[in-house]
Amino acid sequence: MRKKIWRSVVCLMMVALLLVGCGSAGSGEEGSDEKYPEMKLLLSTTVSEQSNATLVAKMFAEEIDKATDGNIEVAVYSSDQLSGGNMSKGVEMLTQGAIDCAFEPVDVMAVLDNRLYALSLPWIFDSYEEAEECLNGEGREFIRSCLEKKDLETLGFIHNGFRQLTNSSHEVTKPEDLENLKLRVPGGDVFMEFFSALGADPVSMSFSELFTALQQGTVDGQENGFDLITSNKFYEVQDYVTNWNYSYGAFALVFSSDTWNELNEDTQQLLQETAEKVCKIGCENVVNNEEQQKQEIEDYGCQIVELTDEEIQAFQDKLGDYYKEMKTRYGEEAWEAFNVEY
Repeated sequence: MRKKIWRSVVCLMMVALLLVGCGSAGSGEEGSDEKYPEMKLLLSTTVSEQSNATLVAKMFAEEIDKATDGNIEVAVYSSDQLSGGNMSKGVEMLTQGAIDCAFEPVDVMAVLDNRLYALSLPWIFDSYEEAEECLNGEGREFIRSCLEKKDLETLGFIHNGFRQLTNSSHEVTKPEDLENLKLRVPGGDVFMEFFSALGADPVSMSFSELFTALQQGTVDGQENGFDLITSNKFYEVQDYVTNWNYSYGAFALVFSSDTWNELNEDTQQLLQETAEKVCKIGCENVVNNEEQQKQEIEDYGCQIVELTDEEIQAFQDKLGDYYKEMKTRYGEEAWEAFNVEY
């Protein structure tokens, strides 16, 4: 009986928490002359407390608190706490206004418009500079347009990093090494069909479940950037890292349109300017920290294998049909927006 009562109390607490966020942006009196009306905004991230996206989210919250003398509180919840660890549910709650804002991976928000998966296509950027140039130009406008139709306002982007491969079985330096490896991927055809084309066994799994799955051997490996590999200590349960920069990922700072449209112009301007400021720092963090993160991985005893251009080409040579299928699926507009040349 006590367990049933406790479950009921927990459920009521979560409902109350979400209600605080839902519509909270309109807490200032209508017609108020106050520049920044008092409000509380719920900001979600999909990643852990130590990850770059969460650190940037907290920086955003601190900057807003300082600029408004505490009138606007941005409460940051990491690891999809507000949606029970479910990434897709978190996106749904965001579009419904139950969560005010979030740093969400673009590939996760592709559940709303699958053309966004094109940003994650293998080897379309050679550097972070190329990726940033795209997300400051046509790529930015394309993503904004896609998400605006789904009731989301896009304020900025930070690097999620070039994705690397980790596994607990053996070095991966050629396509044959991927055969029958069971790999966790975030979902979406762009990832599932890429690894399937190379002979691996990709499975979709929520990020919050990943460390345990690697530890217990439910999956052999996973793919993510160095920031997430180190901040989540995946190297403690993986023996090999293949450094091949196979796919670029970005987080977008997005607001529910329900929340955004209730804000006055001063508040919107402050949030936009602050987003641009912290996103610039967030991108620099990823670029500047990778060498240190690699060293941390190697110091633990996990082996990093750097692939040569020739070795990477061997993987690309097996993807001709894959790129043709992806272009048919995602369309010419997405291809042009993200400068895909395949």
